[in-house]
Amino acid sequence: MRSTPMRIQLHHTWLHKKSSVFLLLLCILLLVSCRKEEIVVVNLEHERSLVFNLETGLGSEHLSLSFDLLGEERPVQVRLSSSNEVSSWIVDASGERTSPDTARYRVGPLTMGEGIPFSPGVYEITIINEEGIIRSEQIELPASMMEKIPEEIPHYDEESGTLSSIPVPSQLNRYDETGRFLSTLSLDEDTYTIAKEDFSLALITDNITYLVQP
Repeated sequence: MRSTPMRIQLHHTWLHKKSSVFLLLLCILLLVSCRKEEIVVVNLEHERSLVFNLETGLGSEHLSLSFDLLGEERPVQVRLSSSNEVSSWIVDASGERTSPDTARYRVGPLTMGEGIPFSPGVYEITIINEEGIIRSEQIELPASMMEKIPEEIPHYDEESGTLSSIPVPSQLNRYDETGRFLSTLSLDEDTYTIAKEDFSLALITDNITYLVQP
């Protein structure tokens, strides 16, 4: 008797190979996609300082953020939402490569304006890259730094050009009329006489910066 070739088995084998190739491609695409979206936020830090204008007698809180992104070095958009859900900031930040797969990002200083403190509580930080991938982190800010302004603050006498009652030790940054940085002085005395080339000064002590424009 004449036998008939079993074509069905060959057909099944071809389908099996085609299915295996398809599954392999699908797995590769999934792996690439997952790797593409893998962005990890590490070393999230924040620093809050108080800037006090000796001319206006008003202070403003400044908040600076910094963090590392693993798997990302392109510009990102950072949104900070306040704990009272009233204020928010949206800024663009560029990363500075610190290793082959890590970049450091810095944001700020951010401020509410003169005389307006940051409300205490938990703030949410949202990070968005060019592909819209979102990562959310949180920081907690304690009570306002406005309460930490000392009773005795530096005094500037316009007639004599003397800055007195300076906390010791302090750091003094000098700038010319174009805003160009001139020099930094470490003060061990509680007075400083304005130099001819001084256009503005920033007196820094602890987390408070006092601004004065002769």
